[in-house]
Amino acid sequence: MMSSLFIGATGLKAHGEGMGVVSNNLANVNTLGFKQTMMMYQDLVSQEQCARSNFITNISQKGMGAFVGETRKIFTAGGFENGSAATDIAISGIGFYGVTHNGVTQYTRAGNFRFTKDGDLVSPDGWNLLGRMFRNGKEGATAEPISLDFSTGPGGIGRIDGKATENLSAYAQLGGVENKHNDPANPYFSMAAAWDGTQKPPLASYGYRQPLTIYDNDGNARQAYIYYDYVDKQGGVEAMEYVIGMDPADDASGSGKGAGLIMAGTVSFSSGNQLINVTGFQFSGNDPTNLSSYTAAPLVKGTPTFTVNFTGAGSQTVALDMGLTLSGSDAGGGFATAAAAAATPADLYDAASGATRKGRASTAYGSSPAEIFQSNDGYPEGYLRGLEVDKNGVLSGSYSNGETLDLARITLYRFTSQDGLRREGSNRFSATPDAGDVQEGVAGTENFGTLAEWTLEQSNVDYAREFTTMIITQRGFQMNSKVVTTSDQMLQKALELKR
Repeated sequence: MMSSLFIGATGLKAHGEGMGVVSNNLANVNTLGFKQTMMMYQDLVSQEQCARSNFITNISQKGMGAFVGETRKIFTAGGFENGSAATDIAISGIGFYGVTHNGVTQYTRAGNFRFTKDGDLVSPDGWNLLGRMFRNGKEGATAEPISLDFSTGPGGIGRIDGKATENLSAYAQLGGVENKHNDPANPYFSMAAAWDGTQKPPLASYGYRQPLTIYDNDGNARQAYIYYDYVDKQGGVEAMEYVIGMDPADDASGSGKGAGLIMAGTVSFSSGNQLINVTGFQFSGNDPTNLSSYTAAPLVKGTPTFTVNFTGAGSQTVALDMGLTLSGSDAGGGFATAAAAAATPADLYDAASGATRKGRASTAYGSSPAEIFQSNDGYPEGYLRGLEVDKNGVLSGSYSNGETLDLARITLYRFTSQDGLRREGSNRFSATPDAGDVQEGVAGTENFGTLAEWTLEQSNVDYAREFTTMIITQRGFQMNSKVVTTSDQMLQKALELKR
């Protein structure tokens, strides 16, 4: 009977501890990223008893009570709710954020981070979020505290400089282009020969004009044009000439009649109205009528290039994509100059050897010319408007000029056994030998979870489960208390036998 008192006491103690676990779960029902725990009970050592049947069927043992065997963490995902900033970030799947303070690194699922006045991205208690910083467009190899300079001065991300155009795509639907500049003596470069930079406009007659926006070395938008004019049709192939020019006043290198003239060439279309050939000849000098002054334009990755020198901004090279990737070293189509092409133009009607037409390209469909698409990789200066975090953890800035700049990548961490992590309070865990090696990775890869901006992960406490566990724990405590009081009554009766 004495042992039953102690056994009942172990039950009271174990269930008292169990109620503490339940109460802690419920206390943290609104704690961001909290992972609930579950009490695992175990029985105490059993005492062997001597019994006549021991040597026949079984070992006779008497239990000595219960104790708390393990408080197990449950790492199921909590529900998501809307955050109030892009730096409210939830992990969907496996992984923890790494945070550091005073040289100590710990881990958390709570993604409520904010920037300080000094540009450090921190948790509410001041622990710095770890990530790989982007510098000069390249991602760092190691994680470090994420810190940004939001100023608009040198080195700050509050402002980005403009970028000169290097690659320009200009696709047009050229069906219906008329022969407005008909020169029988020079049909393929008649517009180029007629260019007069001393006049306004420098080219008065053309079949269609497509405007081009080119950003100079200072990030300022400059205006240029592609002028198209129909030539003729041979063997079902249509040929057109084109000229690229700008306002002569903006040309720092041109002079006289050649001011503003940049390049001339031809485009050819198959009987199916598909682009099959492009030539391009860069102009230099001051006499547009001298076709020997037009030399085959260099190719950069199969795209003809031209050099332009805007007043006050210096020289720059631009690759013009019309939808055909050419082979070879230049866009002359086998001709060194426009004069050579004009002398033997038959090759202009053949499909360019080794050329590849892109999925989007200039065409000769329809009866009314129009622009299909235009883009370039240049842009003006821009000012930071907001921050974004993508599903792979890349923190980027969006700017007033429509550009985005990658600033940092939030890294994630996982463990061989996350059950071995130690709770440190304030929604943080620390690694222990029982957790195994920590693995750093990128969200969305190698079984790491993905990230969701403007989102917070809530506690994963299950109300129904906790209230049910509370009732069971309470009943267990009551039954063990009844064991103690009943054993006490039995002992009292035994003591009364001596009277």
